[in-house]
Amino acid sequence: MINYWSAGIYPRNEKLIESTRSYDKTLEKQFKKEKSRLLKIQSNNKLDYISDPLIDWDDNLRPFTDNLRGIEKGPLTRYYENNTFYRQPIIKSKLGTTGNILKNNVCFDLFTSKSKVKIDILDPFTFYDLSANEFYKSEEEAVNAFAEIIKKELNSIKRNVQLIQFNSPSLARIEDIDRLNMVKKAMEKIVKGLDTKTCLNLWGSDISNTLEKFQEFPVDIIGIDFTSSNVDKFDKIEMKKGLACGLIDAKNTKMEKSSVIIRELKNIKKTFSPESLAVITSWDFEFIPEPFADKKLQIMKQIKEKSKMMKL
Repeated sequence: MINYWSAGIYPRNEKLIESTRSYDKTLEKQFKKEKSRLLKIQSNNKLDYISDPLIDWDDNLRPFTDNLRGIEKGPLTRYYENNTFYRQPIIKSKLGTTGNILKNNVCFDLFTSKSKVKIDILDPFTFYDLSANEFYKSEEEAVNAFAEIIKKELNSIKRNVQLIQFNSPSLARIEDIDRLNMVKKAMEKIVKGLDTKTCLNLWGSDISNTLEKFQEFPVDIIGIDFTSSNVDKFDKIEMKKGLACGLIDAKNTKMEKSSVIIRELKNIKKTFSPESLAVITSWDFEFIPEPFADKKLQIMKQIKEKSKMMKL
């Protein structure tokens, strides 16, 4: 069976964009109403895991930038090579958290009892890489500090979730073995005792040269962005984990054809022989207008229905 889910921040509709710009007094109520609608859209499109669309997060770091001890808000900074920006965290002193950041910034109250809940969070290296470090003496020390923060946050909500996805665009760029080993050890600290399914989602880079190393990471599923990593560049290997395939291009308004995706899935299955298979988005949907994101979720439903009929 193939699972399906989306990831990260969903685009805001035009009304929300305007309300955000004008600091509308009812903005919080609008966010809640729109989140409820988007959760239903995920459910109606038969996604196996349902996640908070995070439309009230200004960027993937903002709730942490706003609430972590030891952090000051820095300048607006370009988010990788994308035409979006985030408020850079500046590490001024030892990092600390109450453990309630995710609890207070994910819409747990809106999920139904039937929902299989997925949450998205950056991995500790990506947190570090997107921050400006003015306190810790080494990269390893800072990464481990973020790992402690993430562990405390996840421990406070782990009973409410069925899948934790670590979105890892900075980590996906690393090829140095020593650095990868350092991050792997940090991840081991995070997942110890979680007892929740985990996915390391390697957004935005070609990882054909490092997949074997990433398979050593202590997660259940590896996410590969197949809009950046061509399946033909990988040697035929047997995956020791589940594989989440980023086949739905979240940065392009061009609509996928279900027949093409199914053909790619067959090729991926033949190449990797993973323990499990999933179809996911290649990145956050926030880079494209909301109507296009909605259509891509509908396409995911079509792919799911056709793949079932074909017993893929």
